[in-house]
Amino acid sequence: MSPGFTSAWLSAAPAREPARQTTALTLEWTSSLDFSPEDAAVVEVLINERPELGVFLSKAWLSGFFADPPDGFDVSLLKFREADALLGLIALAIQSTFSHTRVVLLGGGAGSDRTDLLACRGSEAACADAFICWLASSFSRRGFVLELRNVPGESPLWRAVQRACVERGVRLITQPEEVHALPYLDLREPALSHPASAHGSHALQKHRHTLEQRGLLKVELLDDEADVLLAFESLVRFLHPRWPAHEQEFALRHPRVQRFHRCVLPRLLAEHRLRMLRLTCDMRTIGVFYGLGAAEWWGCYLAGHDREWAGGMPLREILIASAIEVAAQQGVRKFDFLKGLAGVRDLWPVRDRVSVDAQIFSAALGAQFTRTWRATRQAAWALVDSVRNIPTHL
Repeated sequence: MSPGFTSAWLSAAPAREPARQTTALTLEWTSSLDFSPEDAAVVEVLINERPELGVFLSKAWLSGFFADPPDGFDVSLLKFREADALLGLIALAIQSTFSHTRVVLLGGGAGSDRTDLLACRGSEAACADAFICWLASSFSRRGFVLELRNVPGESPLWRAVQRACVERGVRLITQPEEVHALPYLDLREPALSHPASAHGSHALQKHRHTLEQRGLLKVELLDDEADVLLAFESLVRFLHPRWPAHEQEFALRHPRVQRFHRCVLPRLLAEHRLRMLRLTCDMRTIGVFYGLGAAEWWGCYLAGHDREWAGGMPLREILIASAIEVAAQQGVRKFDFLKGLAGVRDLWPVRDRVSVDAQIFSAALGAQFTRTWRATRQAAWALVDSVRNIPTHL
């Protein structure tokens, strides 16, 4: 999507609620993932209310970032309270550069498929306003750049930035970058009640029947830590040849990414948030589905298959169809493809939401210098690309 479209979309995004007064809110900045029993109970409710975001702000998931922070960044939680009651939280990675302070929603862009502020219903706007005010007051001297990656289009942060500019006179410049479509299935839809629809296309069903003729096909939802870690190693092996080198972080090729998942997988399993399926044929692992779940929601984080064994068979699509079937059997209402899966629109009647990438620059000299430099660099890259695309036969 073009930046212009993104900017217009942000301006037209409906407000989820009017702003609440933030004077009663207090902010607690901590580098610990330890929660009191009372706070832990609130976080559990928040995760179940917004599972598509909450799983990426669970203690199990965040533990991977806190154990091995991004290079040069300090990671922390910012908690929002009214009196002693926890109203919301946001996970941050903060880096001090020579010109400004970088503030990144922890996990955005690589790792977490969704990042946002997680807050109690009715308190989203108040917490978002408090966060923007905290940024403006904490980093006013050197300036800051707030980097938002994979933030849902309905996030309260977008309106909070607008209110800060219009109502509080905070000078902020929003630089939109990209809008991502996020396909998902509503498993309650009548269109999915027919087995053919739930399993994908009729052609996919035929491939599945062919697969069953090659051996004993078995789909297992794993609940043992040793099995989970073995399945993950299979997934690493399956995905290794699939992705180009420049996308290696997203394909588990980078050792740091592998360390992250080996850290979080046992914790996700212990918190009952892991949905890992192993597809076998005659005891041989031929596919692994790495999913996350909470309440009545499943998310497809990664899926990989044995390409050599499969030949030309669409084994990954069969694996996804099996995951949808298991999810439906467990009473799941929403099956989320998260960042997307190529070809899902041809197989299932998906709906779409969006997430947005953008950068928010403060008015300080250092932040504005960074904005100008990045814009110049992007223009230079665009010029190089255009030169490369000039036909040589003219």
